[in-house]
Amino acid sequence: MTDRQDIEIARDFLNFMVDYYALTRRHIVETNQYRFHSHGFSMLYALRAYRDHPVTMTKFASEMGITKQQLTKLVNDLEEQNYVRRSHNRENRRQVYIEITDEGLAHLERMIGEILHEIVRSLGSFSPEERAMIDTHAVALSEIFRRDAERWKEEESGSSGKSES
Repeated sequence: MTDRQDIEIARDFLNFMVDYYALTRRHIVETNQYRFHSHGFSMLYALRAYRDHPVTMTKFASEMGITKQQLTKLVNDLEEQNYVRRSHNRENRRQVYIEITDEGLAHLERMIGEILHEIVRSLGSFSPEERAMIDTHAVALSEIFRRDAERWKEEESGSSGKSES
């Protein structure tokens, strides 16, 4: 592919992202304190994957694409509400782990339920063919993004020379 084709793909994808963001802003009712587009919602959603084992703050900040300071503020807010729990490594007290609590998981599931309800409602304005197209492309994009995230994690763990859980 040429650089020009990549620029066109990037432009099309940017247009999609802006249109998608506008669609969700129009249709999704924000009834909870963590908005669908917020770091708080994203953090709880991502922490779901670590509910069986805590993740270090350093690794999680990197995965979220935010600074450790930003993550600390988010964790403070969510910990205050009992949605996340912080713990220290017994051998190295500087290493801090976070995990979602049962209360945090229940809160997240309520938020997801509200968002899904609004998405289903907004899908009603599309034809069956358009809904099928949205489904097909959403599944395909999610798969591509998951593979990219896995590649990124592999590269990160390989470049640091050690795997941090």
